[in-house]
Amino acid sequence: MASSMKLSQRAQRIEPFYVMEMGKTAAQYAQQFAHTDRPMIALNIGEPDFTAPPLVQAAAQQAIQDGQTQYTHALGLQALRERISQWYAQRWGLAIDPGRIVVTAGASAALHLACLALVDDGDEILLPDPSYPCNRQFVQAAGGRAVMLPTTADQRYQLDANQVRQAWGPQTKGVLLASPSNPTGTSIHPDALRDIDQFVQARGGVTIVDEIYLGLSHEATYGQSALRLGEHVISVNSFSKYFHMTGWRLGWLVVPPSLMPVLESLAQHLFICPSTIAQRAALSCFEPE
Repeated sequence: MASSMKLSQRAQRIEPFYVMEMGKTAAQYAQQFAHTDRPMIALNIGEPDFTAPPLVQAAAQQAIQDGQTQYTHALGLQALRERISQWYAQRWGLAIDPGRIVVTAGASAALHLACLALVDDGDEILLPDPSYPCNRQFVQAAGGRAVMLPTTADQRYQLDANQVRQAWGPQTKGVLLASPSNPTGTSIHPDALRDIDQFVQARGGVTIVDEIYLGLSHEATYGQSALRLGEHVISVNSFSKYFHMTGWRLGWLVVPPSLMPVLESLAQHLFICPSTIAQRAALSCFEPE
């Protein structure tokens, strides 16, 4: 008997994530040709060919062996938040209070939490087009509207302050940027980011920057964290790319102190905590070797 269950309007607005749909098809072809001399090279999804470093794998095994697998604090292990803070100081020269860091179940959960905390029904968030397809879905899942602003190669496929100024309206809540960006690979110029942020702050808006590829940026001008602009900026990061932990589902947010209580409550209800084993393993990401 066919189901007559009615889907929510929210669910019907969410589009498929076509990268993952392509991955399903690729997996079917890979299985089909598994016993032939026709190898398949997967170009569809953003993850390294190699896995987490041996030290990280060993730490996960040790955590299981020692029984360190129970729930952690909803905001993450304090030791891990402190190590992330130290990484910002050593790598980027930034003093980030561990009390501003929320460890999450991947960068996806980080973006989900940020949107739920900040976006009301009808709020508009400005994004560059093209940009990571999931970002607009996080905005829409929170009841907001993702406003996609077309960009060009001359702009490095990033927004500029003039575009943001012209697109800003009564319902605009802020901007969601990515630097370096998926899928374009480009970073936003620090001056452009500063100009956008100043305009957004003057309007009482929010600046959210996805920085999960920042560790892979090696050019001095562009390889800077948006957090240098001040503690009002919300930064999204992850262990997936730079630390090679894609399937471990571990990320983090850096947020203003005022957001911590609501993010903690949301995290408690939605996730309880990130994977304890992944967190224990991630502590080893910061060892010298």
